[in-house]
Amino acid sequence: MGERRQYSRAEWISAAVFFVVVMAVAASCWPNGSGSGSSSDSNNSRELPSRHRDSEPKAPSGGLAVTASRFTEWPFTVSAGVLRCEGGAVTFEPPGGPRYAVNGTAKGAGYPEITPIWADDETLGHGLKVNISEVLDKGLSLC
Repeated sequence: MGERRQYSRAEWISAAVFFVVVMAVAASCWPNGSGSGSSSDSNNSRELPSRHRDSEPKAPSGGLAVTASRFTEWPFTVSAGVLRCEGGAVTFEPPGGPRYAVNGTAKGAGYPEITPIWADDETLGHGLKVNISEVLDKGLSLC
């Protein structure tokens, strides 16, 4: 028998992030409930993407302007955006939009996956992404 491998914190976090992404993808396969008594105006009430090109976005009502410098580990390929939480759905909108889903609740609400702007973690390799938990925690604090 071989010896048991000890997993690092980063490996556990990466596995958790992978699980969340898989669950978000699975949730996107379910019907959105528009005909099942759930609120159908939740998808229609989203704002259109902002088209301003400021380096520091202006936070709209209910949102928080965030930049890479405010976080220990910035998980995105853009340097700033607006973080929001509505009904547990955490979203991030870079300058020029669109609003991306940061968690499974937002993905289930119809927001697109964050993958296009989610940075690869070069230290972990293998296509694993930078830890997004600090941004997610900040977003959840806005709920």
